[in-house]
Amino acid sequence: MRRPDGFDRRTDEPVEAPADADDAAGGSSLDALRRRRDAALRAIAAHEAAARRGSAEREPEREPRRWALSAYADLDEGADAAPATGGPSEPAPLPDEERGSLAQRVDRAWREAQREQRRLDREEARETRREAKEAKRARVRRERAEVRRFTAARRRQVRAALLTGGGLALALLLLVGLVWSPLMAVREVRVQGVERLDAAVVQEALGDAMGEPIATVTEEGVAQRLSTIPQIESFRVDVVPPSTVIVHVVERRPVAIVPTASGEAVIDAAGVALGPVDEATAMLPRLDGVELGSAEFEAIAAMLVAVPTSVLEATATISAPTESDIRLSLTSGQTVLWGGADESRLKADVVAALLATQDPAVAVVLDVRAPEHSVVRGS
Repeated sequence: MRRPDGFDRRTDEPVEAPADADDAAGGSSLDALRRRRDAALRAIAAHEAAARRGSAEREPEREPRRWALSAYADLDEGADAAPATGGPSEPAPLPDEERGSLAQRVDRAWREAQREQRRLDREEARETRREAKEAKRARVRRERAEVRRFTAARRRQVRAALLTGGGLALALLLLVGLVWSPLMAVREVRVQGVERLDAAVVQEALGDAMGEPIATVTEEGVAQRLSTIPQIESFRVDVVPPSTVIVHVVERRPVAIVPTASGEAVIDAAGVALGPVDEATAMLPRLDGVELGSAEFEAIAAMLVAVPTSVLEATATISAPTESDIRLSLTSGQTVLWGGADESRLKADVVAALLATQDPAVAVVLDVRAPEHSVVRGS
């Protein structure tokens, strides 16, 4: 019959042969257990008696195993036990871990169990830490995923803003680099709108702008350079990359000739002297007894702006005793009583019509002070 775990046969335990043939053939298991128990008790008693006698010559034997009778309750009742065919046989030697007393073996087993338990605890602790780290990483991943999900729109806006800002900054840097590079320097100045003024004069005045970055060309700078040319009333600057500047000029219109200390000079309606008289301006009327800047000159200037060039070229002198009594002496010998500066455009049209239809020898005086009721007199 099988022994319980931890209770192996002692080397000094006698082996009892079966009582009869019936036991050897598989008799009552309970009777066999009882016989083995009794044999074990007798062997233990004999061993203790010998120990009490204290035989010094006898080799000390290990303490006999005290079998726990309750251990036999778990034995399989139907277990086969090989019956002994003869007398007591010599037991096989026990391994080192099974030597010693019951207490020693129990202590060894206990220590081994503690070591195993500590090993299992360490493995369990490592597994617990690993699971905790995995759980923490999973939690962090879930939190990050939630944060990304809730901030997706904001991140898209920030990304778009960054891309836009970066694009603008890059474009600005490229623009600044191009503007200040030699490729974007002024190499050509074009002048448009000039009639009586020579374009070379304007180009010469703007000559110091050549080679400057085209982005630095401003109307203020151009105006400062062109301020020395009185014939220019206004202008407009167009910058054509990469290297061209176009100046659109509006010239002052010469309307009369006035005497000056250095001779006769041509003026416009604002009284600005445009230079000496030349072939192109020699046909303009001359102001007779009119001081520049006076009320009479202001009335004449308003009249000169409205009068067409054909009438001005046909006028020899202009006088104005008062601001409401402007008189034109024509080269044909006729006199035009203009009156004040009011309705100058209508008066100019009436004078042009009368000059085209009236005989200068007959119509000596043309009175257009009331333009709708003009009067023509012979003398």
